[in-house]
Amino acid sequence: MATPELPRPTRATVRDEWSTRNDIVGTNGKVTIRYAGRLYHLGIGRAYGGKHILMVITDNHVTTSLKETGEIITEHYIDTSRNYQKPYWQ
Repeated sequence: MATPELPRPTRATVRDEWSTRNDIVGTNGKVTIRYAGRLYHLGIGRAYGGKHILMVITDNHVTTSLKETGEIITEHYIDTSRNYQKPYWQ
């Protein structure tokens, strides 16, 4: 008895690539991330120095929240022509 011919599996297309990152804000209020093979400095704010944060990175958009409370504290859109990234809002 022959088994029926099944379609070959295909790879699902990924629409948005995203990642998460846990970090601690430096005493200067900045964190460093690598994007497209380069290091970028994100300004979070000196008030958050030493705080544990969670960053959700979707393409060039970074959303930063406090790890303890989940409160979103800032967002960044990475401009590859600049090393230091100002917050989109804070």
